[in-house]
Amino acid sequence: MRIVIVGGGIAAVYIANTLMERDGTSEVVIVSDEEHPPYDRIHLCKLVEDCNCVDSIELELHPKVRLELNQKIDSIDTEQKRIFSENAAYHYDKLIIATGSRPKSLFDISGIENAATFRSQKDCEQIAQGMIGKNVVIVGAGPIALELLDTLMRSDAPKSITLLVRKGYLYSASISREGLALIQGIFEADPRVRIQFNDQITDKEIQGNRISKIVTKGGEIGDPFVIFGVGIDPNIPFARGILECGRGILVDARMCTSDENIYCVGEAAQLREGGFVAGRVKECILQADVAVAHLLGDANSLFKEEVSIDGLKVGSFLFADVTATDFDPNDKENENILISHGDRIDQYIVNHDRLKRFIGINTNIDLLALKRLIETDSPIDAAYLYSNRLMSEYGKLICSCEGVHELELVDIIRENAVTSFADLKEFSKAGRTCGRCKQDVCAIISATPVDPAEAARLRAEKEAAAQAAELEKVRSRIEKYNRLHPRNQLNVENFHEALESFEMSREFNRWVSMITASMHLHPQFEEVVEEGVTQLNKIPIIWLELADCTGNSEAFIKTSHPKVDDLILKYISLDYHELLMAAAGDQSESALENILRNDSGKYLLIVEGAVPLGMDGKFLRIGPKGETGVDLLRRVAKNAAAVMAVGSCAYDGGVVAAAPNPTGAVGVAEALGRADIINLPGCPTNPINIVGTLLQYIMFDEFPKLDANNRPEWAYGFRVHDNCERRGHYDADEFVREWGDEGAKKGWCLFEMGCKGPYADLNCSLVKFNEGTSWPVQAGHGCFACGQGKIAFDSYANNRKLPEGTHEE
Repeated sequence: MRIVIVGGGIAAVYIANTLMERDGTSEVVIVSDEEHPPYDRIHLCKLVEDCNCVDSIELELHPKVRLELNQKIDSIDTEQKRIFSENAAYHYDKLIIATGSRPKSLFDISGIENAATFRSQKDCEQIAQGMIGKNVVIVGAGPIALELLDTLMRSDAPKSITLLVRKGYLYSASISREGLALIQGIFEADPRVRIQFNDQITDKEIQGNRISKIVTKGGEIGDPFVIFGVGIDPNIPFARGILECGRGILVDARMCTSDENIYCVGEAAQLREGGFVAGRVKECILQADVAVAHLLGDANSLFKEEVSIDGLKVGSFLFADVTATDFDPNDKENENILISHGDRIDQYIVNHDRLKRFIGINTNIDLLALKRLIETDSPIDAAYLYSNRLMSEYGKLICSCEGVHELELVDIIRENAVTSFADLKEFSKAGRTCGRCKQDVCAIISATPVDPAEAARLRAEKEAAAQAAELEKVRSRIEKYNRLHPRNQLNVENFHEALESFEMSREFNRWVSMITASMHLHPQFEEVVEEGVTQLNKIPIIWLELADCTGNSEAFIKTSHPKVDDLILKYISLDYHELLMAAAGDQSESALENILRNDSGKYLLIVEGAVPLGMDGKFLRIGPKGETGVDLLRRVAKNAAAVMAVGSCAYDGGVVAAAPNPTGAVGVAEALGRADIINLPGCPTNPINIVGTLLQYIMFDEFPKLDANNRPEWAYGFRVHDNCERRGHYDADEFVREWGDEGAKKGWCLFEMGCKGPYADLNCSLVKFNEGTSWPVQAGHGCFACGQGKIAFDSYANNRKLPEGTHEE
């Protein structure tokens, strides 16, 4: 599945990393309009102080995520499932919009040198260079404006700084008069700073590309540098008219838009029910978790607002805000309880004896405790608030997203000899969810003394423990092998690297190379593994052919690694197979009965072909007694050690079950009513997939890791489209439009001619057929997704593109 994420912020990176951790088989692409790799916008103030430190706020991105920069998306084609920038197009199976918001300005500032918003790395560069020696005017009184004001106060560059506030409060109308006076006094302690309440720009003078003067209600400011922090709008112009939108893109509680293949999270999204728009990073992350969960199949995951913990990241004072989801600042029943001491103010807003909001300035209150108090909706009184205003025993809350206090973090650092933020990742997510507290976490790491020798010792212990765990895994694996195959004993020294080749979910080409040079192992292991395989205890195998064309048997005969004669004579005991065995008539029936009687519970059953159930199974009769195929299957499968369904027909009926299916044909699992059937669909199944799965079972008495459809992940964990040699032409919009045209001659993509590679999960493009020489797409014919079962024959097996919504993921 190809998942494209539009946006380059925290939510986009979080989604991409989470997808790769939870489902490494998907292709994940981030498309961003920024020129820099994704960075943490929460710390933009740091860029104003030092424009060259963008690397220090860069977000950690999984190495397998593809990143496309300088690509501003301007349209979506929901029918073709593509997004377009000015010079590129990107196909998606699922699209996630995480474009965040764009800043407002009171007038058009495009082309104006001394006016800026504050939202991106480019904005920071413009502010840092343009404010030198100027009368800086910050328009706005929200968190962005106040954090920027605090940053500019630490710089000698501005001549003066005016905070222009349209109303009579800072941050929030809910803040108390005492709190407002305290904050104003802290800011205006700098003689360059002036806060003008109930004031706004009424006019301006522009000379060329510069503002020479601005006029406000309270006067004039000459030689200004104007910075707008007056608010934001969802950044969704490319989606309007295509998706249902309100203020933002409308989504349900699963974060799904009006198009089932498109999700939207964060500031760009607006919930249909209630109109909620996320304004905090924690809320964006919660929405991202829901979108990822639903995308990966969890339909029960729904977004729900949580009590928020927020605040300003300023150096002049500490500011904290804890707010209930149902807080209404205009409710006349709200009561303020104020507890102050010097430069510390704790403001509690209570409604009917329930805490609804807390605003703290230089507070030492445990914010998590207040969050729990709001969540439990417990009644409180002023005496309770006063008597419980002590700091947490673990110190102040450092990371509200993860609930980590200062002393807890110090203990983690000391106990594990953490010397860097990267080292901390193994033990705590503090500073990694929204990134707001990352600098605080780094400061605590730097301030916590750690003995370098102790740190080195702990690292050595961890490495030794990891090696011991790996060695134990190897020993356990070897003991199992030796127990199953007493004639051929292996040991740790000669099997350590070979072990990895048997972990088929890791890397296919390290498994199929089973004999000598074909093993793709270090040469020193060739002899021992060849010896090991050729001395295996043989397992009897019954191969039944039901309603089929013998295509899988034909492919099996053509196996070359190992060759079929080696496979049958050395590795397995293929005791019953109508196509291959020498016996016929009564002798063949006797051979089957002998296996069922003498090897009950030991033999392996391979089934090729669909199972007709119509007319009580009478569409297929086998043998001298006219036994129906379904009865034969049930009789033989009853005491089999394991059952493998080989080919698309055995998987779910395949071509035999294609509409109108008069025979009532089904797959093996459905016919037996069992969920433990190992499925190897394909038409035919690549013999490498059959042999590889067989040898895994023979060598270790277990099948490889299976996916949700009981298919071996090592063979079916790849999308044909992602590994196709024509994929580059797909991305470049180079398609064969007609058989024999120039595109066909040049080997362009066959998608427009009906190739179903984007919907097929199989390794054909990796292992190919005919001893690895070619496969259908390479030969010029589109894939029809035979590994997906009967849908391939009902819907996919044609030279036409699929209508929107007709394919299955």
